[in-house]
Amino acid sequence: MGFHIGPGSAFSLGLAASLRRRSGGPPSLKEYTYEAETENLVAAFVNAPSVGDKRSRNRLIKRLKKQIDGSSIWSKAKMVMGLGADENASLRWWNDPSRTATKIGTPTFNASFGWTATANGQALNTGLLGNELDQNDLGAYVYCTSEPTGNSSNDMGVLNASSQGISICARRATNDNMSIRLASAVTTAISADGDTLGGGLSGASRFDAVSVTGSHNGVTKNTVSLPSVALPALPIYLLAANANGSVASFSPRRQAFCYIGRALTPAQETELTAAVGEYLEACAYGHAYLEEVGVGTAVINVDFIAYGFTPQSVLSCLQAARAGLSVALIGGWRDRFNFGGMSSGGLGFGDVSNTAAFGGLVRYLTKRIKAIGNQATEQYYFEPRWMQWALRELLTPEKNGGFQIPIYQTNGVLAVTKTGTEVTSFTTVDGRTFNIKGWVDNSYELDFAKAAGCSTIRGREAAGSGAEANNGVDSSFIEYDGVDPWKTPGVPASGLINMLTAVRSTFKPGLNTLPAAGTADDKIQAYNFRMTMTNSAKWRKPLPTTPPPGYDVADYEVLLRFMAANPTKVSFFDYFKADAFYTANGESKFDVNNRAGPAAPSTDFLGRNWDYPLASYSAREAIWKAHWNWIVGMLYLMQHGTDPRIPAALKTNCLAWGFVSDHYFSPHENDTVGMNPQMYVREALRLDGVAKLLGTELTRGDGGVPTISTNTVSMISYFMDSHAIQYIAFEKTAGVWIVASEGGMAVDLGGSDGMFPLPLEICTPKPGDCTNGFVSFGLSASHVAFGAGRMEFTAMQTGQSLGQIAAEAIKNNRTFQDPANYPVARSALLANAFALTNEPVPILAQTT
Repeated sequence: MGFHIGPGSAFSLGLAASLRRRSGGPPSLKEYTYEAETENLVAAFVNAPSVGDKRSRNRLIKRLKKQIDGSSIWSKAKMVMGLGADENASLRWWNDPSRTATKIGTPTFNASFGWTATANGQALNTGLLGNELDQNDLGAYVYCTSEPTGNSSNDMGVLNASSQGISICARRATNDNMSIRLASAVTTAISADGDTLGGGLSGASRFDAVSVTGSHNGVTKNTVSLPSVALPALPIYLLAANANGSVASFSPRRQAFCYIGRALTPAQETELTAAVGEYLEACAYGHAYLEEVGVGTAVINVDFIAYGFTPQSVLSCLQAARAGLSVALIGGWRDRFNFGGMSSGGLGFGDVSNTAAFGGLVRYLTKRIKAIGNQATEQYYFEPRWMQWALRELLTPEKNGGFQIPIYQTNGVLAVTKTGTEVTSFTTVDGRTFNIKGWVDNSYELDFAKAAGCSTIRGREAAGSGAEANNGVDSSFIEYDGVDPWKTPGVPASGLINMLTAVRSTFKPGLNTLPAAGTADDKIQAYNFRMTMTNSAKWRKPLPTTPPPGYDVADYEVLLRFMAANPTKVSFFDYFKADAFYTANGESKFDVNNRAGPAAPSTDFLGRNWDYPLASYSAREAIWKAHWNWIVGMLYLMQHGTDPRIPAALKTNCLAWGFVSDHYFSPHENDTVGMNPQMYVREALRLDGVAKLLGTELTRGDGGVPTISTNTVSMISYFMDSHAIQYIAFEKTAGVWIVASEGGMAVDLGGSDGMFPLPLEICTPKPGDCTNGFVSFGLSASHVAFGAGRMEFTAMQTGQSLGQIAAEAIKNNRTFQDPANYPVARSALLANAFALTNEPVPILAQTT
């Protein structure tokens, strides 16, 4: 039955002690303090900001004060002006609160997205004179919170009678480029035709008297020759240019931030884009209450916590709060500012067979995302940032119906305290203690459930009958014909090339190292990152032109040999599964995933994640970074590699691709801006719970009563899916060796409707393990059945349902296993008493 890790195992009993040894015990938390600049700024406001607003503002100021390339953006600024909760706050200079901008005419103000001019003659007078600036060390940037449309107008600037001065047009509608005048006498197109949409941060810097370099969303565009001229002693306007004392024609843009000061380096432009983008996201979608790692409240008393920054945690917390509990959202070992796990971390192209399987807060999110993205239809594919924004709203009382959901970053679970079978408190690695009555582990790794004494399963069970015949070691493989596995092709004595982990031959049994077909093991399907990429110049952030840390071209020998065997595969799409989640005017942003074999070796880092589920946090970090570097190294090889086996046409095609510049502004401290914040942990530990779902159950036809129970908490609506587990050397015919992958699986659900009920019991620990906790993602299921139940939307609905059921148990002092909880919770969920606008009732079918 696979590899079980019970509460009496060495891992379970030693978890808290081992974590203490690794960390040296919990540190003392530091008191949260505001920057002096933040205090000075808010003291000047007519209306004091909310705590969340002040903290968001403080984080932006801290980011602007960070040393980059030997200086800080803050120290270079002559004027920083950004969005606030009201007009007074939004007109105040952040770096000199004694100075304010003033309105010219009646530009409209909105606290979510900023200022808009609606007619000629409307602008903001910053009060900053052009001649206060250095004409040869100058940077000017504006942040538009919409993609501009309209004529070739100015978004900011100051011009004298000779048209000398500063101006920025974030987007000229005639040819989709940005035009800049920066201490110069003429305007020039600073980006190529079709190279910008204008939304985000647009601007330029000059470090000398001869040239100017523009950027959009931190991506450097072209450098142009623009000799500098003296700047006029006239005030700089926003929303339009000051044309020698008159307001130039307005631009129909939403504008929310401006930086004017000394020139910024490319790295500083990137950080300015990200820091301001992060702040404006909070302004638009909610200043959720967040305490960062190691700072803030040391002891927190709440009824219920959800562990892991995943969408199911957000829904668990909101539903439990609706049901009357005090709640908290707790970050896992690496969680920071991404509140939506995979769904906001890269998985923009959702896996759903039948959209009718989901209602409740899941369907609310898809409807809200439609509105956020201004999409014509509701869909289950979206820009990951849209999911982040929609979840941020659900975490903010002003937008979620008035429910408080404080958020706490941690560095993972350190120790759990239990009274009998109930968890009563736990301590995090960064030093917080939470006193609780119940919990749900919504993480991908199940660290909390493991620490709470819950039995778990790792790897594949032995093959069984029916759908379960797909368990254990495969009997057939995905084959890469023409790709030899040996260092010296055809010579087993030369050893395996890199990335291969086993050998299978019926002709030379003595070489076999792969266990017999159907054998159980502790191996897990491959991880990768769902990369957010584009081949459009409007959004493209070029990939690195140097290899990542640890790069070894020998690790890509399978890929290079495949290229040699398939010289006509010369497209990015030949090697990557790229699904468009947003398209405008024929240009797209893509969710880039592994291209399943035998199409081509791709982004799955086969065999390098096996230790991840039980690894220490520091070891996990190394695995995490190795996965990122593996994919970036592959992209580097395909764009800049010198191996002659790489088709020249493939390199040319791949050079058109890069990351999307408007995503992932809030990186983990070990990451950089633009990196996907969540590795795709497809499967780690699984709960060994009250019941276990098998693949044979999921192949039953429509209309039957589920075997386990009718206590439905969500719907499964995807086939039983597993990515490959390892590369092997396979002797296909006598003397003919090829590379193959082992462990891939795809098994359809039974029936025709593409839906199957997910029972409460597979989310519930055994009563002897723990009686006040649930699990959503790491379900009690065989490896085969888990492949269908692990999908994001299924987990989201599970999270909402478990929040309601937990509330029934806690309020009535029952165990989470008590059968009295579900009927009342089901009725409450279907009554939908606290529904948000466009929130339907959940789908909780009780037949297959």
